Amino acid sequence: MNAGRQLALRCAVRGWWVHPLLPNSKRPPGNCHRCRPPAAGERAACGFPEGADGCGCLSAGRYCHGVRAATRDPELIRSWWRGGRDFAVGVATGPSGLVVVDLDDHHHPPPDAALLLPGLDPAAVPAVGSVRSGVDVLELLCRVRRAESLLHAPPTLTVRTPSGGLHLWYRVGSSGRFTQGSSRLGWQVDVRAGWSTAVAPGTVTAAGRYERFGPATEPARLPRWLALELTRVGLRAPDPDDAPPARIRLPRPGARHQPQDGSAYAAAALRGEVDAVASARAGRNDQLNRSGFRLGQLVGAGLLDLADVHQALTEAAAQAGVDPGEAKAQSTLRRALQAGMRSPRTVPSTGARP
Repeated sequence: MNAGRQLALRCAVRGWWVHPLLPNSKRPPGNCHRCRPPAAGERAACGFPEGADGCGCLSAGRYCHGVRAATRDPELIRSWWRGGRDFAVGVATGPSGLVVVDLDDHHHPPPDAALLLPGLDPAAVPAVGSVRSGVDVLELLCRVRRAESLLHAPPTLTVRTPSGGLHLWYRVGSSGRFTQGSSRLGWQVDVRAGWSTAVAPGTVTAAGRYERFGPATEPARLPRWLALELTRVGLRAPDPDDAPPARIRLPRPGARHQPQDGSAYAAAALRGEVDAVASARAGRNDQLNRSGFRLGQLVGAGLLDLADVHQALTEAAAQAGVDPGEAKAQSTLRRALQAGMRSPRTVPSTGARP
């Protein structure tokens, strides 16, 4: 097993959504003509990497939409890194419940004091003569807000980049969704959130290795004051619908049926119920119960695998904001699946739709 695949699987076990990056690079790969990254001045047919909705590549399990194709499915991960592909590993921050503060060190001369911390009264910013990098600017922000330094013995997972910068990894709850935007916290201080990619710790690029720095091995909770700063610069998502598309492998025909006898019907039913659960914003438990019963009927008919359906609906519920480990939701799902299995659905004729 190559190092990239091992790293991607470890990230998925941690609950992070991953996607390939080109070997020794921070850019996502393309794997078909329609969805490959466009050359300079060229417009891709499906708008890579945005505009992925409606493209068949995602439902077919391809990785060519970069962060929009991110997954935690171990079989997809093994497939993407199969055959000696030495892809690097990107982590989709928003779907993974993460915010990464990117502190650059590009050795550029600092701008005027008023531009170091945009949006703040320059009179409130202390002396800035020693500012040389994003690390210095974040320290300055901590002083302005009278907050404890985030950089001395970092209390959260911290990664040193090949260029000498730092990535501070934080986890956010379901009520604290942020988005990628053009705003910055400060000069050489970027924020990776929403549909954005952070390079996984341990990844090697042509510039060097992204190595863990400091004692912390897990992302800490995003400090409240820092969350308020992200909101101040316009990075809080206006809509909590910041979840990855359902990355569910279409089911194989059950043992008691030939492919033409209902597998297309079952695949369409699975996709429809997964989408219904993932998009639920009210009555999520009721929707999970309905969808579990309907798909349980197809499990009872031998068209779908129970473990696959359980995992698919669990991930869909997580997209709707339900904790995958929530006992109530898991109890509802198990009971609904079992009830459906006791009432198998009659398989429609070929070509029918659910």
